[in-house]
Amino acid sequence: MSTVPPQLQHLAFRIGNATGLAPDAMANEVTAALRDATAGPGWLPVERRRADHQRYARHLLYGDPTGRFSILSLVWDRGQESPIHGHHTWCAVGVYDGELTEVLFCEDAAGRAPVEVGTERRVAGSLSFDPPLVSIHRIANRSGAVAISLHVYGVAADRVSSGVNLLYPTA
Repeated sequence: MSTVPPQLQHLAFRIGNATGLAPDAMANEVTAALRDATAGPGWLPVERRRADHQRYARHLLYGDPTGRFSILSLVWDRGQESPIHGHHTWCAVGVYDGELTEVLFCEDAAGRAPVEVGTERRVAGSLSFDPPLVSIHRIANRSGAVAISLHVYGVAADRVSSGVNLLYPTA
């Protein structure tokens, strides 16, 4: 088993401290911590950079021992995308390597599938922070190379698969 990179230790330490702050201050500190973590893309271990050719890969990097948050690397092969989703919890994303496209949606007033309202190109170093139940989006790798993003979710590691994404139907 490989050792935990110092950059990941520092990221987890900063996010752990940030969880005790007021919501706006927490968002700012988590985003600043991700900015530092994505500034030098060489530290992520090789086994956490592996793509899955069937769907985007999710690698748990760190689960806070007290359950306040989890840090994951998501590896996106060419052409892969997430379903349209929001988050039950706060979520911060930093593009670690490559380029991703974030398609933004809003809820349809009639209760049908969300409506696309914009697109943002996210390159290495791009950051975002969403409070719970605010944003709806789809993340896609429309580039010609593998892309990696770091995601921090405000849930314990054992709840990442069930406590993060709020999935929406497509038209």
